[in-house]
Amino acid sequence: MSAIATSSTPRHRRQPARDRRRRLQKSPPGVVLQITQPRGDRLLSVPTKQARPYGIISDPQGRPWVALLGTNKLASVDPETMKLTEIDLPRMDARPRRVARTSDGQIWYVDYAESYLGSYDPNTKKIREWQTPGGRSGPYAMTADDKNRIWFVETIPHPNQLIGFNPATGQFLSQSNIPSGGGSVRHMVFDPQTNTIWFGTDTQRMGRARLPD
Repeated sequence: MSAIATSSTPRHRRQPARDRRRRLQKSPPGVVLQITQPRGDRLLSVPTKQARPYGIISDPQGRPWVALLGTNKLASVDPETMKLTEIDLPRMDARPRRVARTSDGQIWYVDYAESYLGSYDPNTKKIREWQTPGGRSGPYAMTADDKNRIWFVETIPHPNQLIGFNPATGQFLSQSNIPSGGGSVRHMVFDPQTNTIWFGTDTQRMGRARLPD
């Protein structure tokens, strides 16, 4: 099981609404923003309407992989041609929210709406899925560790649950309570130097989970 510790963080003073508005720039819905040099910003349209590009990672080849939260799709972009490719997930009501990658090149995702963990193989195009342990659990934050294990947080249960999964066996291997309850754990990252996961919670706390060897 994971050992999880959380600590309170000080609240920062909110910027006045008028000042915040000055800093905001509206972008067209359903687009991926590319920062290039020397030409500046470039936008790639996502073919599916209301796709809502959300969780994103990049692979060693420089390709971004994106969860399209507004639909049942993932997407990737070829950095050389800038061609965007959508990948249909098996269930129409799926809503992928976060993505991760293991060293074998598999792209992993959590389906927030229907509570599945899934993997996509870019070489074979094969998709595999597993129902999360908590049933309707709202899996959200996710990451992969240096042993190619997948970790994600179920956010509908209270307290939130940190779940581990071993792709080699196809089995869930760990389940731990988030001590503060979590509210919703939306982001987390793995630190290979300490074999820990750092995460933030809606309860105004930072947390660290020590993973099993």
